[in-house]
Amino acid sequence: MNIAQLLGYSPDAKLLIIHADDLGMCHAVNRATFIALEEGGVSSASVMVPCPAFAEAAEWAARHPECDLGIHSTLISEHLDYKWGPVLDKHHGPEIVDEGGHFWPRNDMLRASPQEIEEEIAAQITLARQSGLNPTHLDSHTFSVARPEYIPAYIKVARQFKLPFLITEHWHSYSSPEDPAKSDDVIVDDVFQAQRNLSPSSLEDFYLSVLREVKPGLSELIVHPAFDDPEMRAIYKEREAYGGAWRQRDLEVMCSQKFKSAVRENGIQVIDWGMIKSATQNKATPRVSSTDGP
Repeated sequence: MNIAQLLGYSPDAKLLIIHADDLGMCHAVNRATFIALEEGGVSSASVMVPCPAFAEAAEWAARHPECDLGIHSTLISEHLDYKWGPVLDKHHGPEIVDEGGHFWPRNDMLRASPQEIEEEIAAQITLARQSGLNPTHLDSHTFSVARPEYIPAYIKVARQFKLPFLITEHWHSYSSPEDPAKSDDVIVDDVFQAQRNLSPSSLEDFYLSVLREVKPGLSELIVHPAFDDPEMRAIYKEREAYGGAWRQRDLEVMCSQKFKSAVRENGIQVIDWGMIKSATQNKATPRVSSTDGP
């Protein structure tokens, strides 16, 4: 599917979703992400439903229905002293939680069955909707679902809730070949994200270099806005990668006129997941003309 043409752009358009991960994780992330969305620094964000600051994010989302918010399906709780666990109300075994009932801190410790993954992600989407969110898409915190055995479950849940989902060609190759909707999936050609070996001072140069690398097709740039405040410093301890200073620099660069000007100079069209959701749903809905029957 050529999503550019479906959205009304030329087939060789450079489309970019500028996406903020981790909304709902904590207050510092929420405040920064709200600003990034309101100022057009990012075009989209996704919400971590199991996290302590989810309710604050949901309340803000109800007041800002125009903002593009998806579900950051969450199966990992990576911090030492700041934890969360499943939202599904059932007994969970050690395949998915530790002895405290929290998600494991690393993907390689997650041993849940595909059925458990499917049920937990579905529960997170359901709770988000019950809290007033109208999700535009589905993606994955720490790319936990990027395993051959989990990818079909991730896709199945997205289809169940009629949500477009972040997937690359490599991930997509593990989806069921018998899936009749597979040919209509929107594939993201390139996903860009700053790696942990970068310092906060090098992030601006990295993001500007990304804009020069965006090719015709659909790309997503993933960023992590937050404020470098006592809350973030307590959560991340002494870690620099994805910590407070790093995330505040993400916010500053995305909202800067220098970055926004570079987007235009590189001929990039910034879009969001809601546009994709609307376009694909309209494509799938038969139109009834005035000459058709009732």
